[in-house]
Amino acid sequence: MRHPRSTRRRLAAIGAAATAALTASLVSALPATAAEGRILYEDAPNAVAGSYIVTLEADKAKAGSAAGRAVAEKYGADIERTYTKALNGYAVEASETEAKRLAADPAVASVVQNRTFSITATQPSPRPGAWTASTSATCR
Repeated sequence: MRHPRSTRRRLAAIGAAATAALTASLVSALPATAAEGRILYEDAPNAVAGSYIVTLEADKAKAGSAAGRAVAEKYGADIERTYTKALNGYAVEASETEAKRLAADPAVASVVQNRTFSITATQPSPRPGAWTASTSATCR
């Protein structure tokens, strides 16, 4: 049995619409990519892997409050130390992905990769009988 041309066109249009609807539903079902922010000094040669200093926006969250702690916990970061005097933030242990997602949060001012530093100091020309000092320290 032959179908008139209008019936074939109608079937083609319905098929195209069904394909478009199926494609749209599959694309919308894909997981959304979480926003990622910037980690300062992440490529530094003295960077400590998985360790970050997070500074919060003062008007959005206080590091010592439950809301401030919730910001880090929302992204899976473990708070190691909370700072409330020198800065509004904390030291966290987190994966690079967790730290980048934390950096994108509106309540976060910055995320800085923790680094090590070595300092060596020697007293240049001590007078006879005076003590000499040589110090080496690693700070985290």
